[in-house]
Amino acid sequence: MQAETMQTQKPAVQWFDGFTKTMLVVMFIFLAGIFISGKYMSSHKMEGSGTDDAVNALASTAAGAKSHPFIELPGDAEVGAFSIANFFVGLIVGHQWTVLFGKNGRKE
Repeated sequence: MQAETMQTQKPAVQWFDGFTKTMLVVMFIFLAGIFISGKYMSSHKMEGSGTDDAVNALASTAAGAKSHPFIELPGDAEVGAFSIANFFVGLIVGHQWTVLFGKNGRKE
């Protein structure tokens, strides 16, 4: 009876395989580099204005209020950080695609 129960249970999905762990470590290394360089630029009063700064300035004058981002990074470093994070999340989801969205190959 116990053998029948074990056969009907689905195997546990291992989410953090070697590929996922490696990609997360590399992503956090890249993000740490972006945040460290942003802090360095901020502490040395370096100007790294980009498109987002120009848009935020226009929006602030139109709204009559100053914009306050959640994470303050100079210039387009914020866009770069989100792009890096999205790239690696896409790699991880692509690697786990069949686990997340695939159908079982056998018909029951």
